[in-house]
Amino acid sequence: MTEEQEQKPAVEKNPHIYKPAYTKQEVDELTRWFEERMDRLPATLQLNEATAASDLPRTVKALLAVLKVHKENISVTFSGYMSHLDLIRLRLKEQGLE
Repeated sequence: MTEEQEQKPAVEKNPHIYKPAYTKQEVDELTRWFEERMDRLPATLQLNEATAASDLPRTVKALLAVLKVHKENISVTFSGYMSHLDLIRLRLKEQGLE
């Protein structure tokens, strides 16, 4: 193992910034992205050093269900769902899912 590999964490801890509100367009785009790839999601996904989704398809479906109900007003109450899905999408893209 090289010195560079030893210093670089396997998963970046804080890859994005939490937003307190999202637009309907952002919700629609993220929802569409996942719906187009549901059949290709891995069973599990490591999100960071402390967090993993042991049943990723179920997790994504549950988060999307909440967003569909509240997509007209993704305020601070539901923005955590968006942020979590955004992190999942980032990790999936890092693994080559496009």
